[in-house]
Amino acid sequence: MPILTEGEAAMFMDKVTEVVAHMIGIFHTTLEEERMREVYDKFKSLAAADPENDPIETMGVSFKAKYSLEGFTVDLIDTEEVAVEVANFINSPLHSGTYLPLTKLAPVVAAPTDTLSQQASVSGFGQATIMIEPPASVVVITVQYAFLNDNDVLLLGTGDTEFTDPAEFLAQLQQYQTIALAIAAPLSAEMVVPGENATLDAIALHDQISSAEVTTLTGVAAAMLHGADAFGQHINGQVSEIIPTLDDLWPAFRADDDDEVETTLDADAEPDADVASNDDWPDPFEGLAPGYSDTSPVDIEDGHAVVTGANILVNEVVINSAWLDAPVISVMGDVVNLSVISQINVLVDYDYGTFGECVASTAMNAATLSATATTPVPEGGEDAPDTPADLGLPSNWAVTRIEGDLIAVNQVIQYSFVTDDDRAEVRFDSTNVYISTGENSVINLTDLSELGFGYDLIMIGGSMISVNWINQINIMIDNDTVTYSGDLPAGFSGSDNLLFNGAVMNGVGVDTYGGMQDNFAAASAELANGALTIDESVAHDSVFEGTEILRVLYIEGDLTTVNWIEQTNVLGDSDQVHLALDNLEAATGATATVTTGSNATINIATINEYGVDSTIAVNGEVYDDALLYQAELIDTDADPLGVDMPALATEAVAFLADDMMTPEIGPADQTIAATAPESTTSPDVMQSMLA
Repeated sequence: MPILTEGEAAMFMDKVTEVVAHMIGIFHTTLEEERMREVYDKFKSLAAADPENDPIETMGVSFKAKYSLEGFTVDLIDTEEVAVEVANFINSPLHSGTYLPLTKLAPVVAAPTDTLSQQASVSGFGQATIMIEPPASVVVITVQYAFLNDNDVLLLGTGDTEFTDPAEFLAQLQQYQTIALAIAAPLSAEMVVPGENATLDAIALHDQISSAEVTTLTGVAAAMLHGADAFGQHINGQVSEIIPTLDDLWPAFRADDDDEVETTLDADAEPDADVASNDDWPDPFEGLAPGYSDTSPVDIEDGHAVVTGANILVNEVVINSAWLDAPVISVMGDVVNLSVISQINVLVDYDYGTFGECVASTAMNAATLSATATTPVPEGGEDAPDTPADLGLPSNWAVTRIEGDLIAVNQVIQYSFVTDDDRAEVRFDSTNVYISTGENSVINLTDLSELGFGYDLIMIGGSMISVNWINQINIMIDNDTVTYSGDLPAGFSGSDNLLFNGAVMNGVGVDTYGGMQDNFAAASAELANGALTIDESVAHDSVFEGTEILRVLYIEGDLTTVNWIEQTNVLGDSDQVHLALDNLEAATGATATVTTGSNATINIATINEYGVDSTIAVNGEVYDDALLYQAELIDTDADPLGVDMPALATEAVAFLADDMMTPEIGPADQTIAATAPESTTSPDVMQSMLA
């Protein structure tokens, strides 16, 4: 048998031995890495504990000004430089016939041979061309949809309570949406779209607004105001001096929370100086580290509370626009100016098994339409001067033009659909209990600010269209059923809901309409045929006194400005709660409260348009109107299951199919549909975040 040396034996290791050796090497490498990591962590912690706080080294920087500032030179004519006849080699920024002393410049062409006096007359081939930037079109389309299905089932008792299927409440919600559409039908319209038919569509919308009448549906309280009557502040169709704030309207359940927050903020606003100096700043990342847990008990009030309502739906839009305006505007076509506010509230609130004092719900439509002039008005006792001062006419003008239409469109659509039809069978075994299956918050927000251009004269070859439209709808179904066994609950809140529509249209700058002047009409015709500027018949019109350089914008087509807002909240909060309160007070020494209402659906829209007082010369017709439509349906006698709907539903369907609904203006194609079926993962994101 041959004998192998040690080196030769290593060359013939079997596969098992080789794998084991390889793994031992890996373990060794890993062990070294862990040792290095441990040493590095210690080094890092020591470095953090003893930071380098050496003084910052400063660098000396020296500045040297070559020139020194002198006093302000009032009159540039007293210059010692030689005046030249600039018309021969540069374009003068002023009219010929004026005196312009200039510093000597390198001539573009041969300089004049004669020597001019210090005050020379500028003569030549007319004025220079001053370039100004034309405005751009802006289109903002915002669509915000929010859907939440929070139909909870909570069984803490025996599970013998029979509940109604929430699908029946959903069908009822669909029927009342049809009713809401019928109430809003007099002002159902599509947005005016810029284009070839924009003028005709805007005039058709004006005709619809002028002929609109309040709905005649049974049980609906409605008011409609046209023209000047629509301006001012109105609440539910009545003139009001004050529009209440939401702080004054919140349901009692929410108002108590807000008071606690304000008290806490006030207490923390001015902390004690000694305490503040000794305390370190809180760690903003506390609670995010792995393994962190808050062992402090949850702070709840004494007693037992069940909350299945208290939902909040908010749609809010703010549009601040100062896009385009001028004190003088000429329009060769028609002028259409419309301001429309439509507000609808539909509340169905029927509670079965109520006890205790019931707090009524609040449904409010609040609107403000205002127009503020920018021209100062003489105060009382002051008379206007008999002889106005000679302000002078423009010495130069600049014209910029836009081929086609100029548009500024802001369309915002906000829609929230929430169902919170909870089913709960509750039994209390603890000293203090707080159970919440509601308290959802769904919010859509849009805030737009558009700052644009200002001119002295805007000349429009087509039509001038301006439409401000706000349409707000709240639909709330809050039919609750509460039963109990044993002791009487201490309190029950099945109503106390808030439906609020708030709309504000504020215009800064008042428009005054007049007939077309011949000089403006002639200049518009020349510009339409390709001219690049205007003549003195327009620039030296008396309306431009006091303007040094006239800025002119020519629009070949239409000027279309549309702010279109549509807001809809749909909330179904039909809760079914059974409380097992046998010997509750004797066993725990506390009472129980139930909150199935206290919901809030809120629509807030604000349109602020900033400009100047304008004189508009119109060659065509003027269609100027404003309309305010406020309606509400408050139903507290409906069947909670939606089986025996009032005759109103059939009446609403017939109303929508009446001849007053044109083919272009009909009910919405999409009906309310249930959200995705329940699954093991909760779709209630907001409640999970707030829990």
